[in-house]
Amino acid sequence: MPRFFGHRFLTAILIFALIIPCLLITPVMAVGEETYPYAPGDTVVSDALNYLRSAQDSDGKIDSFSASAWAMMAIAAAGEDPGNWKDDPANPSLVDYLAANAATATSANTYSKMIMAAVAADEDPTDFGGMDFVALLEAEYDGTQIGDDTLLNDDYWGVLALVAAGQDPATSTTIQDSVAFILANQDAVDDGWGWGVGGGFSDVDNTAAAIMALLAAGQSPGSTAITDGLAYIKSTQQDNGGFESWGATNADTDSWGICGIVAAGQDPTNAAWESGAGNDPVDDLLTFQQTGDDYGAFYWQDGTPGMSAAGTTACAIIALVGDYFPVAILTPEPPEPGVTVGVRIEGENENIWSGSVTVDESWITADNSDIEYHLEDPTAIGALDEAASEGEFDYVTTDEWGSLYVTSIDGEEPEGMAGWMYRVDYISPSVGAADFILDESSPPDPPHQEVLFYYGNWDDIPLKIEVNNTTPNDGDSFTVTVSEYNDEFAEWYLIENATVYADTSYTTDVNGEVGITIYNNATIEVYAEKDGYIRSNPVTVVVSEGSSQSSEGQNVNMTVDIIPAISFSVSPDYINFGVLGPRDISPPVTITVTNLGAWRLAITTDVSDDAENLYVDGLKLGSVKWNDFDGTVSRDDSEEYVVTLTVPETYTLTGNQNATIIFWGSESPY
Repeated sequence: MPRFFGHRFLTAILIFALIIPCLLITPVMAVGEETYPYAPGDTVVSDALNYLRSAQDSDGKIDSFSASAWAMMAIAAAGEDPGNWKDDPANPSLVDYLAANAATATSANTYSKMIMAAVAADEDPTDFGGMDFVALLEAEYDGTQIGDDTLLNDDYWGVLALVAAGQDPATSTTIQDSVAFILANQDAVDDGWGWGVGGGFSDVDNTAAAIMALLAAGQSPGSTAITDGLAYIKSTQQDNGGFESWGATNADTDSWGICGIVAAGQDPTNAAWESGAGNDPVDDLLTFQQTGDDYGAFYWQDGTPGMSAAGTTACAIIALVGDYFPVAILTPEPPEPGVTVGVRIEGENENIWSGSVTVDESWITADNSDIEYHLEDPTAIGALDEAASEGEFDYVTTDEWGSLYVTSIDGEEPEGMAGWMYRVDYISPSVGAADFILDESSPPDPPHQEVLFYYGNWDDIPLKIEVNNTTPNDGDSFTVTVSEYNDEFAEWYLIENATVYADTSYTTDVNGEVGITIYNNATIEVYAEKDGYIRSNPVTVVVSEGSSQSSEGQNVNMTVDIIPAISFSVSPDYINFGVLGPRDISPPVTITVTNLGAWRLAITTDVSDDAENLYVDGLKLGSVKWNDFDGTVSRDDSEEYVVTLTVPETYTLTGNQNATIIFWGSESPY
């Protein structure tokens, strides 16, 4: 459904076509010995790519936001890097343009397109242009399908996009339910699919998209749904080899059909896809490549660029190189083997290191004997070894007591009864660090979370702090609570008289709490200490500008989302009145005008007629002629108008007769 925006006068264009069979068109470009699928260096593909290059602007855009997304996928399918596509080395690339304009995507279909384009360019679809398109698309899932429940095309592209983003169809409820929705809406009469729910809307473009979505989601190419869908596509094939759409073939429909065929593992140039005249869909697609103006481009139809020659060319490239959608699928990095656990190293006077490591098997050399020990399982000392590598600090071990024992970390040596101890999740194990095996899960207990190495005495007690607000404004109070771990009961208890370090030092009260207020912007590591206890975990508190006792004013952030005064959409964007003769009146067709703006709209129409006034004289909206039509649409509302075409008794032309009706929107005075 097209959407149009402006301030006062807005134009929405619908093309009305009277459909009859068309003549065969001979190819306009020779390909020599090049054969399908074509290589990126073959003439038909390289000329198309060169056209896209010629269409690129200095901001990185190729024709439009939508065409740029299709182009990004085509460039990747041709084996090139969209990130290197720019009209000048100093200018933004195609990827830069799409990222900078990511907020232009506002619907399920555009979210899907951005996901597939980002993945094709080896970008992260969860953070492209500052937007998480995967989350945005998943938010369109209503529990049964994606997007508008009266539409199907948002489900085709939604499934393709989620698969492209690396989601597993076997475990994704969104994909599974959307696939079921697609299958339930396969046309019971012709076995095709259309853009919307309900029978009688099938077309090749949407059938091919449905086939690709089902295959991407794991449907077998030999399944009934796929074979019946392919049979529908075959039933539309014309003598020129292309697929009929609105009474004739066009480059977009041929490209989509070819992609659907290839996705199903078939060759669109073999005998099964030849017409009775011996032509295949690739033959017809090549007839739309231009040799004069826009050399190398693919036009929607010969002599007619369509809505976007760049978008049509991009889809043709994908089809010609033997690719289909999605052109790339994000492969999640396999998880590192082993166990991921937090490690904290508390020295005598300060924290030495804290972070997360993944530990599997380890090779650790005892410093006193130079014997290398191979620890096959993830161990506590193995976690220390990984932490030392990441934190770039040294540690020393000895095996003089039979097992590996840590004697020094970051140069801190044992003295008297003090030395290096360790705890796992605050519990003191009964085995050495080389013998303590870390588990990802220990039912019914959760996986191990933290390995704590600390310099102190055997009976030192762990401390833990909690902060109720880690992002206060300057002048706001936040509370730090300190607890001590009781080994006997394996419980935490609030502790009095612990010292809390923030911007200065504080002492906890009988409830283990202290209130802190900071009056300047700062990032502070807050932690607690007490004699005979292990230093607590640090918590980062970020104090930012806001309401403050020392400030002269108080800020209130505000935002508003402004919609255009006049904005509306018109659906459908094409109408086929069928086959008519003199004196015939077409079946009624319903056009829906939806007000998307802030003002109540007055709707009027114009007709541009290339059919010797067939439409000028015979087109009606409701019971009135188009030039007498005057409608109104309220804000957040839609109105339906019935359109008919009457062919005059004296009308003499035959064949395809085309026209355009233009819907104008202005502020309604009523």
